[in-house]
Amino acid sequence: MPFEGFIEAFLFGAMLLDSREAVLEAVRAVVRRTLASGGAGFDLWASPHFLVVHRGQISLDAFWRGLEEGLAEAQVQGLRGCVVLDAVNHFGPKHGHAVLDLTLPGLPPFVKGFSTGGLEGCPFRDWAPVFDRARAAGLRIAAHAGENGPGSNVREAVLEGGVERIVHGLRADEATFDLLAERGVPVDVCPSSNRALAPDVVPHPLPRMLRAGVRCALGTDDPGVIPCDLAMEAAAAQAMGLDATALATLRRNSAEDAWCFQA
Repeated sequence: MPFEGFIEAFLFGAMLLDSREAVLEAVRAVVRRTLASGGAGFDLWASPHFLVVHRGQISLDAFWRGLEEGLAEAQVQGLRGCVVLDAVNHFGPKHGHAVLDLTLPGLPPFVKGFSTGGLEGCPFRDWAPVFDRARAAGLRIAAHAGENGPGSNVREAVLEGGVERIVHGLRADEATFDLLAERGVPVDVCPSSNRALAPDVVPHPLPRMLRAGVRCALGTDDPGVIPCDLAMEAAAAQAMGLDATALATLRRNSAEDAWCFQA
């Protein structure tokens, strides 16, 4: 699937999130997938600016209430959950500031992070002031990097953007793996998504990442578009030749590095 096609499918699905009830049902779907896969929690990426301002299809209050109710239901079922604000990289830092302008006043306590996604068209060094502002508000910082852009984006995100968590990172080179390992930067690895959106990256670098000491954990990005859950990602990792010890390391890293489990 071309990445542009993924974006189109994502935008089509986002049209359905037009009420508190619709947002609540979306969280419930995440809860069902997490429980079915044996997970204990989830970090949920959400795009309030796109829905509230760009589309104008839901109020911010209704959006927050749908998330809050869904997370409360998840907790009753034994799951921990939190929200990560999603900004679009190729829209640039001005868009990132707009996301923060919208969300920081009255930011709910279940929002734990800020991240960029989309096409990696804007240098991460240009995003540094946005990341600094989000960090000053108490948010953790992540970025999709080395997915549809060059592996050098991963290094730039960490060294010049101050990013503390990478999503994907699959195009990074060995020196960057060493950097990630040295700094203890967690990397969310999403084999199903990578297979669909980056079929040119073969073999998948997850085994090399683990050998280099990178703190990898399995993630799902994005099950609303690409069919996947944690069980499928674990099976994909096992098919790469990872043994029981490596799979246990992935689970441990997830438990230690997912923001939903942190105060």
